[in-house]
Amino acid sequence: MATRIRHISTFLNQWAPPNIKLDYDNVGLLVGDPDSEVTSVLTCLDVTDEVVAEAINKNCEVIVAHHPLIFNKIGSINPTNEQGSIIYKLIKNDIGLLVAHTNLDAALDGVSFVLANILGLDNLRFLDKSYDISRKIRLVTDEEDAEAVLKILNYYSAEEAHYFEVENRQRGLKCFEAIIDKHHVASLRAGLKKEGLLKAGSFQVTELASTSQNFGMGVVGEYPEGGVGKNEFLHLVSKALNVRSIRYSGDVERIQRVAVCGGSGISLKKAAIASGTQAFVTADIKYHDYFTEKEDFLLVDVGHYESEFPIAEALKNELSDAFEDISVSVTQTVTNPMKIYVSEIEPQPIHPS
Repeated sequence: MATRIRHISTFLNQWAPPNIKLDYDNVGLLVGDPDSEVTSVLTCLDVTDEVVAEAINKNCEVIVAHHPLIFNKIGSINPTNEQGSIIYKLIKNDIGLLVAHTNLDAALDGVSFVLANILGLDNLRFLDKSYDISRKIRLVTDEEDAEAVLKILNYYSAEEAHYFEVENRQRGLKCFEAIIDKHHVASLRAGLKKEGLLKAGSFQVTELASTSQNFGMGVVGEYPEGGVGKNEFLHLVSKALNVRSIRYSGDVERIQRVAVCGGSGISLKKAAIASGTQAFVTADIKYHDYFTEKEDFLLVDVGHYESEFPIAEALKNELSDAFEDISVSVTQTVTNPMKIYVSEIEPQPIHPS
């Protein structure tokens, strides 16, 4: 069976469900026909004119990107501006655009997990799990085969599924309870309806105070016992991400536990400190955020592009494993708009008058 864009979209949605994206975001199939056949895919961080030209040259039918090309509603599509020009070329060349952004930031094995793996960290887990997506479902039914109902719940990714007999005038009623992420609720409801297990008032969904174990922001990991020294750590980060300069603040003798967040993750600084880390690696840190009241703590800014580009390689690997009949490549176009100048002459300090 030929692979189509909708098959790739379904795969990405299972890894990083669209419903866990942040409110401002725009993910999924932004351009293209879901039924278009796919033989070649290009993965990237940003969609630019150069990336589209590369996709055309490689005969790719779809681009899978991390950053959305379209955030807000657009009134027209024509080649008179940069965004319109890119969309125009995608449509004209029958190239689809799939995007996984903040939903991939929050997913297990997503952006921050990839960054943590590149830095050689072990024992990885989410830094911040305050994603309010867990739901408790309750189903009351007279179905005699309890095991069959439990199998249905498990099939739709419900966890901690159990049941008990309902003490009621009507004998034979059972109450099934389980925990499920909210993006699975609709498909579970449809599955239960198909099996004839839904009756008026018998299926309830309630929010939980606890958080999901499957989604979060940022990652914490460790180096082997003893850790690494500060300069060794900075060199390791520089080499792993291929960056020539790193902004950082603070000082620390040894680093064993590290928090990371690909992209703009400074909002997680307090969580990183609270988790007992000696270093926090992220990007887009503002001047005043470099100040920290904690001693023996390193705050490291490696750059937005540098911290997230590894996800393009991860997307390639995952798609290649899932779809053996298609060719997947990572863009060779550097889309980082920020340039770095390294002076060959030792700069002289500025002395205030």
